[in-house]
Amino acid sequence: MGDTDTPPATPSTTRAASKATTKATTTSTSKAATKAATKATAAPTSVPAYLHGFPAEQREVLEQVRAALLRGVPGGEEKIRYGMPAVMFADRYGIHFAGWKKHVGLYPVGALDPDLEAEVAPHRATKDTVQFFYADGVPYDLVERIARALAARHTA
Repeated sequence: MGDTDTPPATPSTTRAASKATTKATTTSTSKAATKAATKATAAPTSVPAYLHGFPAEQREVLEQVRAALLRGVPGGEEKIRYGMPAVMFADRYGIHFAGWKKHVGLYPVGALDPDLEAEVAPHRATKDTVQFFYADGVPYDLVERIARALAARHTA
């Protein structure tokens, strides 16, 4: 083996080394390209910009959810927080909504009074998440009542 204790290069080890170098370069380039693309498509800074990023059918539903939340929280301030629209009840509390491929989600929606919770229960995904699937239709009156109940809790 000689002085270095490494085996001599053979055509197969040279090919393997070449593939590894190519893969490392490609992976590095892919990560850089992904990072650049992410910066180019930065998170929206306004609710209209967020909504504009959706196909027309989903955007229409999201606009109606937005309107229902604003009816439920008169005077609520709209913001983008955590990359999604929010209607603020007070300085640090709000209800967020986000569009997904098959549903719209409301966050955080803690436990509500028993009657309202019974209506919300079929739409609960987790303890603090409510999901409405586009295919099932979104009950905008329920969205408004959820917002009103949460606003009352956080502004009282």
